[in-house]
Amino acid sequence: MSTNRQKQKRGSSPPPRRKTSVLTIAFAVAMAFFLVIGMVAIGVTEFFGGNDTDPMQQDFAQDVPDQGDDQEQELRDRIEEDPEDDSALAQLAVLLANSGRVNDAIPYYEDALEHRPDDHTLRLSFAQTLQRHGYDLDAEIQLDRVLEGEPSNVEAMYLLAEIRERGDEQDAADELYEQILETDPDSFYAQQARERLASEDEAPDDAVEVD
Repeated sequence: MSTNRQKQKRGSSPPPRRKTSVLTIAFAVAMAFFLVIGMVAIGVTEFFGGNDTDPMQQDFAQDVPDQGDDQEQELRDRIEEDPEDDSALAQLAVLLANSGRVNDAIPYYEDALEHRPDDHTLRLSFAQTLQRHGYDLDAEIQLDRVLEGEPSNVEAMYLLAEIRERGDEQDAADELYEQILETDPDSFYAQQARERLASEDEAPDDAVEVD
């Protein structure tokens, strides 16, 4: 009996193999494709600096000096060594004003102008700083000083006209605009003055009340 069973096992055909589904193969290929794409994307991101916590980048950023701070400190050191260094006083005043620290800039402007009262460029810078931050009365004083020493300074005229206009002194502002046109008709400020005068001409008259 055992011999017959062995003969039957030897003569019997092997069990059929399972066929792999086409859908299964397609799914496996798709998964492999997306896996490769994901790895490539991660590699590109890291290569082009996508990692914000890269210590090399942090060290480099810390090593870059702030030029504005360095210049300010240098000017302060010069003033400490020589409080009458009018050049350092003027430069520090302008630097502080340009960085928005107007209240810090004002005393340096004043000290510099004490040493350089005829520096109309510096005084005009002081007036512009005051005007930009709402100190119109103080700016007006500085602009008047500029025009006393340099009556043909059309920039000072224009800034003063703007102050007059904001103060509801339209006639006084128009006189200054006209003066700019007579003094330097080809200047930038003459062009601005023409536009301001033209805008007034185009403005509708106040409505007249009818009884």
